[in-house]
Amino acid sequence: MEKTQTSRLIIVLALAIAFVAAGALSLDAAGTGKLPRSTFPGLRSLDTVERMEMPGIDTDALLAEDARTARSDEPFRPRFASPIAVELSPDGEGTWETLGDGSRLWRLRITSPGALSLNLALDEFELPHGASLWIHDPDGAQVRGPYTASSRNADGGLWTAVVLGDELVAELHLPAGADARLNIASVNHGYRSFGNTEEGASLKRGTCNVNVVCPEGDPWRDEIRSVAKISILGIYECTGQMLNNTAQDETPYFLTAWHCIQGPSEAPSLVAYWNYETATCEEFSGGSLAQNQSGSTWVSSSALTGGSDFTLVELDALPDSSYEVYYSGWDARDIIPDSTTAIHHPSGDQKSISLDSDPPTITSYGQDSSPGTGTHLRIGSWDVAVTEGGSSGGCLFDDATGRCVGTLSGGFAACIEDPPLGPNEPDWYGRMYHHWTGRGTAGTRLSDWLDPLDSGVLVLDGKDATISDESVVWLIPAAASVTGSAGSNWKTQVSVVNSGTMAQNVSWYYVADGDVWPGTLLTGPWGVRPNEALYLDDVLLPEKPASGLLYATSTGPDTVAFSRTYNLA
Repeated sequence: MEKTQTSRLIIVLALAIAFVAAGALSLDAAGTGKLPRSTFPGLRSLDTVERMEMPGIDTDALLAEDARTARSDEPFRPRFASPIAVELSPDGEGTWETLGDGSRLWRLRITSPGALSLNLALDEFELPHGASLWIHDPDGAQVRGPYTASSRNADGGLWTAVVLGDELVAELHLPAGADARLNIASVNHGYRSFGNTEEGASLKRGTCNVNVVCPEGDPWRDEIRSVAKISILGIYECTGQMLNNTAQDETPYFLTAWHCIQGPSEAPSLVAYWNYETATCEEFSGGSLAQNQSGSTWVSSSALTGGSDFTLVELDALPDSSYEVYYSGWDARDIIPDSTTAIHHPSGDQKSISLDSDPPTITSYGQDSSPGTGTHLRIGSWDVAVTEGGSSGGCLFDDATGRCVGTLSGGFAACIEDPPLGPNEPDWYGRMYHHWTGRGTAGTRLSDWLDPLDSGVLVLDGKDATISDESVVWLIPAAASVTGSAGSNWKTQVSVVNSGTMAQNVSWYYVADGDVWPGTLLTGPWGVRPNEALYLDDVLLPEKPASGLLYATSTGPDTVAFSRTYNLA
């Protein structure tokens, strides 16, 4: 196969030489790696980079507040970090250096003594094409990014993924002559473990919980891949999952609890961490937070008071195909399953599974009598494992069908007896049946979004994301953003049209004249929905003066790239 791909590449490059007019050719090729610029040699030592130290926080006071919250009868989203308000930007802080190719690198070290983790909230994030922001620990073992122009959320900002430890490095790489606008508005100091600390294992969750990699998870391998740990506002943690819709077009609809994401203003802060799991059944540590993505847009919700406690958002981008995310099915009928399974992140830790062999009952939230308001399914007690704070928003699955029938609001289940908590105490799940109709409007129900075809169906099975065995590549052999002779001024416009029924991820790469394949990532990935197009004007402007070869990678075959290179003069 490698020999065949190489031969095809040589043939296409030969054709590129012959066809120097603007156009696009298709070939298969491997993707390119992505690393921060600081991983390459020739930079100033990190010791010379400006270091900002945050003021201390009162951890004891925060933990006392958390203890009071946990003992309330109301659902809660566990807090793992405390925000420290700042105003940090490349205009005033950090260290700049100009590199040999004319590009510029800005770095800033941020430390908060005693922190178990750090993450950043940017209220301004505007990058030119070709620029990238990375967040990493000083050793480069934990790398988050690249955050590019397409990472900017609906509020014009960015929320970064967590870096474990008490110091991180923010790193911005700009093409020659380009400028960016970004401002760090909050450094979120983790005072509870968000994952494994540098010192060792996190043991927040109770030891009666069961890892999804254990045999109990074997019937649920697909649904497990739909579930993610999430952070909200950089300080809270919950559980959520991807759901299929009747168009089966892989729109990235993500379901959690309303008390986890409490309205449109909080949705852009969502960061999803996929496949955060232990490597073995017996471990209570391990797992990676590296498979993450930032940003979402609120779609609909129903608050717990008078409702069923759900929030549906649309993620700002499709999950990377390498995450192998699954779109779970659902059942919005007025039914009671014979037995159920929950998949969740107890206390925000590695993904776990809980089993109940008895039928739930229909009640109000927090009540035992049936049917009450009928908004919730009550689990009397779990037969295997439990849930905890951080499990909120996770689906309850019908064992018979594998479909989601509810989302966790809260309860008293726990591994240890600590009244009112205990291993034989109940949990309550907001019913998909009530999520479906909500309060009668598109913004308070699921039916408009999970049944965009208006088919009237109340059940739908899950599906895998469409993943091409090989990335589709569209080659543009002659591209430019350069001032030429006789006053000429050349630029290249590009677009990618998705004519298929599934959303695709698209990235653009640039190979300068005299450079070698595979070149460098120019911009992306961009999520392109079915029957929509990505358009970039003067795509090489951040590299100007620039001329050479462009190519676009797409995760699916139903995409077509177009280009136009012309003289503006």
